[in-house]
Amino acid sequence: MPFVDSTDVGTTVRQKLTPHRRLKVWEKTGGRCVLCSGRIDGVRERWIVEHIRALELGGSDDFANLGPAHQACAVQKTREDHRRAARAKRQKIRHIGADAPKRPLPFGKASLWKRTLSGKIVPRK
Repeated sequence: MPFVDSTDVGTTVRQKLTPHRRLKVWEKTGGRCVLCSGRIDGVRERWIVEHIRALELGGSDDFANLGPAHQACAVQKTREDHRRAARAKRQKIRHIGADAPKRPLPFGKASLWKRTLSGKIVPRK
């Protein structure tokens, strides 16, 4: 079985969001939410610039990955992104062997008991 070359997807550093960049993102989609495709009324509704693929899931902070979104849509997407990122981190920790064993070896260093050379079981001090 060949080995698969896996690349580590780290968190991308966020750039400053200037008003000019925010306007450019708005004009890119014509004021449509990138999450629900609904029209955003920029005067009456709160909207934010959302990363289409989250930074913590390997998304980039460039113009192609940004889009306007209703605040309610963005909150729901962010919640889902955090859930997915936490799961990916847990899997990575298990994969590289960095987690603590759930069932330590009997009489090992993590155990409260130890076995002496004579075979007697005594509490670990």
